[in-house]
Amino acid sequence: MKIWSWKRTWVAPKAVRKAEKLHFNDVRSIAVLKHAALGDMLMTRPFLITLRKYFPNANITISVVENYQAGIPHDLVDRVHVTLSSENKPGTMARFRNFRELGPHDLLFDISAITRTFWISLLNKATLKVGFQHRQIHRYIYDIALNRTGFRFEAENFLDQLLVLGLEYEWPLRFDLDTGASDIDAPYVVYFPTASDSYKSWTPAHFASLIKQMQQEYPAYQHILLGGIAEWEDQVCQQILLQTGRHANLRYVRGSDKTPALINGASALVSNDTGIRNLAIATATPTVGIFISTLPFNYRPRFGRHKVVFAIEGGQPEVAVVKAALSEILGAG
Repeated sequence: MKIWSWKRTWVAPKAVRKAEKLHFNDVRSIAVLKHAALGDMLMTRPFLITLRKYFPNANITISVVENYQAGIPHDLVDRVHVTLSSENKPGTMARFRNFRELGPHDLLFDISAITRTFWISLLNKATLKVGFQHRQIHRYIYDIALNRTGFRFEAENFLDQLLVLGLEYEWPLRFDLDTGASDIDAPYVVYFPTASDSYKSWTPAHFASLIKQMQQEYPAYQHILLGGIAEWEDQVCQQILLQTGRHANLRYVRGSDKTPALINGASALVSNDTGIRNLAIATATPTVGIFISTLPFNYRPRFGRHKVVFAIEGGQPEVAVVKAALSEILGAG
């Protein structure tokens, strides 16, 4: 293998010789470290698809953390290494034993770059280790480390670790996510009003206003309010329903194992910065992403029909701006 680096790529002195000893057809074992919730886990799929293309003879292991297992790409890997989380307060020796269970590999890619994955990378042998730069830590762990930016789509940041070895990915990005089919015949729009933290959320009043206006202007569409599985998420949706009123073309659906199929069949999804929007991106469903304070550019794909809406000076975007983005998507469809 050849390392395709540039001036901002950190390459260890021995990395070139290590890479030269690796041949694509001889690679038998690859580890990918991704400790993250649903949204970022879905973004690993183009990475794994590309690995399968270039290393058809390799067994691929993905390392995840026990309290974030939604969206694990079981169909694209051969083994899942589950790492103990700090929530259960395991002892230091138990954690290190668990970290070492990942085992040795020909290639190791750390696409998380957090303290836990630093330790896993350090404690397990691999012929070639690739990660992201982090202060000076990467110099003691990896053979190759790349810059990571928040101004580029996250899935492409991950794929940079493959580009450095000359592995080109398909464009538009492939996710190959099988969700099943929706059982709703009429065209419909899904609105998901919650997120992992309140600071990421558009207000219930804003969602209610948007839904009321869209109901009136798009009466041929079903408008589906999607609730999360937590009780507080249901309460948020109930607030929205009180403000919108009951109408024939408005439905409320709680999150379930049918959610991926529901998202897959939608004409568009309106959502805060959350994993449900990444699920829509992975199923090629057009999205309007509402960003309050988190960086929007990291989650704006440069393919498909996706819009990000944010107030340029921060705070809550106006309803009219979100509505205009959604109307443009529906009009283009």
